[in-house]
Amino acid sequence: MTQKPPLRHVLGAFATGVCVITAQANGQIIGLTANSFTSVSLDPPLVLWCLDNRCERYGVFAGAEAFDINILSSEQSPLSDRFARGDAVIGDHEGLLTLDHPLRLKKVIGWLSCVTHDTRVVGDHLLIVGRVEAYDYGAGEGLTFFRGRYGQTHMFG
Repeated sequence: MTQKPPLRHVLGAFATGVCVITAQANGQIIGLTANSFTSVSLDPPLVLWCLDNRCERYGVFAGAEAFDINILSSEQSPLSDRFARGDAVIGDHEGLLTLDHPLRLKKVIGWLSCVTHDTRVVGDHLLIVGRVEAYDYGAGEGLTFFRGRYGQTHMFG
């Protein structure tokens, strides 16, 4: 009898995009890397992402009234690493944020500004549903995550 692989390995075989969720707490902008992002509805415009109940930034995002989803370009894996590992506060001096919107990261290939529509604990995660208030996208290849490694999308003509 063959031994089953850990569930995490099977789930890692599903390629995803990578985004950084940003929210404001106590006058600071906080970031968190997520690949558990998906669309829910076009009418009304709703998206969803999942937050681990053990995350050290749980209180920030579970209590946020608004957040941005910043879809990373293939050149932004260092940002993904940073916000995955806990260096979460974005300082004004870093120049990472756009001037016209305090939660939007520069050079992303897409963004969605959301207000929290609903939250629900399911298993060991909090599902956060956001109502999209504004959005846009730009050129570039997306950052992907597959079997624990980064990759990129390839544009088709």
